[in-house]
Amino acid sequence: MSGMAQATNEKTHAEQTDFLHHLFVPVYMPAIVFATGEGSLIPIVPLTAKALGANLATAGIISGLLMIGVVLGDVPSGFIVNTWGETVAMRIAAILAIISAIFCWRAPNLVVLAAGVLVIGIASATFNLARHAFLTAWTPPWYRARAMSLLGGTTRIGYFVGPFIASPVIALTGSRSVYWIHVVACLSVLVVLQVTPDPEKLLSANRARAERGRGVAHAKNTDSAGAGHIAISHVTSQGIIEHGHTVNPGMGKYGTSPMMVTLMRFPVIRYFSILCRIGTAAGILQMMRASRQVILPLWGVQLNISAPHIALIMGVAGAVDLSLFYTSGQIMDRFGRRWAAVPVLLGISLGHLLMPFATVEWTYICIAILISVANGLGSGIIMTLGADLASRYAPENMPGFLSGWRMSTDSGSAVGPLAISGMTALSGLWSAAVLMGSIGLVGAYMMQRFIPRFIGK
Repeated sequence: MSGMAQATNEKTHAEQTDFLHHLFVPVYMPAIVFATGEGSLIPIVPLTAKALGANLATAGIISGLLMIGVVLGDVPSGFIVNTWGETVAMRIAAILAIISAIFCWRAPNLVVLAAGVLVIGIASATFNLARHAFLTAWTPPWYRARAMSLLGGTTRIGYFVGPFIASPVIALTGSRSVYWIHVVACLSVLVVLQVTPDPEKLLSANRARAERGRGVAHAKNTDSAGAGHIAISHVTSQGIIEHGHTVNPGMGKYGTSPMMVTLMRFPVIRYFSILCRIGTAAGILQMMRASRQVILPLWGVQLNISAPHIALIMGVAGAVDLSLFYTSGQIMDRFGRRWAAVPVLLGISLGHLLMPFATVEWTYICIAILISVANGLGSGIIMTLGADLASRYAPENMPGFLSGWRMSTDSGSAVGPLAISGMTALSGLWSAAVLMGSIGLVGAYMMQRFIPRFIGK
């Protein structure tokens, strides 16, 4: 019996490895290249703003426009993916990013630079939604978390490698030349998408083969993009009903007027009841992740740690984070989504709450590592939850649902640094750490309470 079990496990592992291997070229490689280009220019934006005459506050605002652009681009990205498919959306995003990066390179003033950075964020939203929709549509549920954690790892790899590529370029040709790294990266993405086989057909064949191996009937998708166009089944007094699920309970009191139906075509309104609960919890997780990127360097400065030491500590913490991204997918697929979502929030929150006790460098390093371990174990959790919910509640409109989902979560990333700035100005950095830690505990409770029982295990 043990021999049979071992043979079965080996066969399952081989199938999983084969399936994920086929995802590398159509999904992961373009994602790594795109993220590398974006990661290289993120540290350069404030330097460009300073060179154009901005003070520290203005430079920070312009840098923040990248995340604001992502939030603004989430919903239109859903329309683009839903209308033309994921591959076309990635091409549009790459072209838009190329144009925007050139504008930033040639920016004569802060207004042009700000516009370029904002549009780069919009392009990033489109690209990220397209690859997210790819995996949501074509990955079997039993591989989903591992596939999504690898996708989350691509961003971590790109953001980790990008600054190392930018450093020699700055030394040789100046900081503005770094924008051309993003241009080259996006051109490389376009080449990969052009020369590789149609990824939608490839992934569809792989999913069908994987499902046959598991004895699961393959459900054919409604269009080549892997998710159909927006289609409201009907509106009742209980709300919109799709495939037997109530999407927005309580909205039926407004009737079935044309205005009601039109409003329901907007994903944030259409799926409001879902996004209000689990979307808020996911937004808190993203807020905590954005918070750690701000509060850890600031706390190091407050402790009078030298800039090179802070950079080294952040680099080590980033390496720890990066090393754990596949482990997250294993946990989610084997034990369920809660076993990643709740511990991640608890770990990051605990790190924030312990921050006021970090009065010397070694305690600061310990807290940085704690937060990085917690964050690394949650790689891909946001995308996995979004894919699970989209498959359940919006199988005919996955891009539309995912656009609303990503807007909810990305809003948390945009709010986090603002909350830290406000609390620090009012009562000091320690209060910002305590506030964010407390919010994170609320998010952990919401994850435990609202992640649907049918998701994961």
